[in-house]
Amino acid sequence: MPSVLLLSSNGAGMGHLTRLLAYARRLPGGTRTHVLSLSQAVPVVGQEGIPWEYLPSQGATGLRPASWRRLFAERVTEALQRLDPDVLVFDGTHPYSGLDLALAAHPRTRAVWSRRGMWRPGRNVDQLEKASWFDAVVEPGDLAAAADRGATATTAGAVRVSPVTLVDREGRSSRADARAALGLPADDPLALVALGAGNINDTDDEVGAAASALQARGVGVCVTAPSIAERAYAGADVHLVRHFPLSEHFAAFDHVVAAAGYNSFHEALRLGVPALFVPNRHTNLDDQAGRAGHAAARGWALSADTLTGGRAPALVEQLLHEGPGMAARALAEDPGNGAGAAAAEIVRVAGLAGAGGNAASRLGVGRR
Repeated sequence: MPSVLLLSSNGAGMGHLTRLLAYARRLPGGTRTHVLSLSQAVPVVGQEGIPWEYLPSQGATGLRPASWRRLFAERVTEALQRLDPDVLVFDGTHPYSGLDLALAAHPRTRAVWSRRGMWRPGRNVDQLEKASWFDAVVEPGDLAAAADRGATATTAGAVRVSPVTLVDREGRSSRADARAALGLPADDPLALVALGAGNINDTDDEVGAAASALQARGVGVCVTAPSIAERAYAGADVHLVRHFPLSEHFAAFDHVVAAAGYNSFHEALRLGVPALFVPNRHTNLDDQAGRAGHAAARGWALSADTLTGGRAPALVEQLLHEGPGMAARALAEDPGNGAGAAAAEIVRVAGLAGAGGNAASRLGVGRR
């Protein structure tokens, strides 16, 4: 069986880490898996029975960028020497300088770049050259791919798979079990409000507007409190939900009001929860507006730039009445989960370990 080192970038939320776990769940039994992550949420990996290590990001250390890059290269090099994996899988949109040096210093290990699309037009283009560090690029698909105007949309050479989620519909708990596990009322109508984006920006006004409009229609409000967030929403009469992965308990919710990040978008649509998306426009790279707009155009979900300024009541009313039909349309067009195909590509690349060295060593990176 292959040995795999999963390396996640920091990010503002938990998307990178969650996507790697989606791959890990679908690797062959007996695969030796290890996680090295820059995310402060990495302890959740322990729930999967996978050993993990935390590598603080540049921001978390307070180091100057050049000093942190040296630290990063040293830590990854040490992990490769100690673990000797067949393949390293990096999930992120910006491969850090130093990863090339670490891979070149350990040529037996092959490398895969897991790189989601939907980049904002004109952003991050220079990062595409770093594909040469890797033996393969896997691109998790996007249900809004037809609206993708970013740099990866027309890039050749990537192995493109269907959209990736950690949980499939058949992997969800029942409605009763989900509500019991989350400590929620057994029978009341409930909506999940997940408008935060990790620690990008303050979304309390949007959450408050959604909560007020939902409660006015007799719908209870559940607000996510992810482990990566620096604080939780403190509004009155809401249920705070803390669970990873929350998607396995999505049957608890009748509706969802969420940002349009990769994970929240695909979990809502692939798991059949009627959704109102409020794209976060403060993201550096992720084109959430394009993603949410495409879903609205296809009739899969509602989309709104903001819920403030008195807009929330009408949008919530529309969600309650039209949302179930929209969710059904989205499910009818679901192409399935691409995590299994991505895992298969990781296994294929792992099988090349030791044959002629990895891409970084063949480029002579370590000899510069």
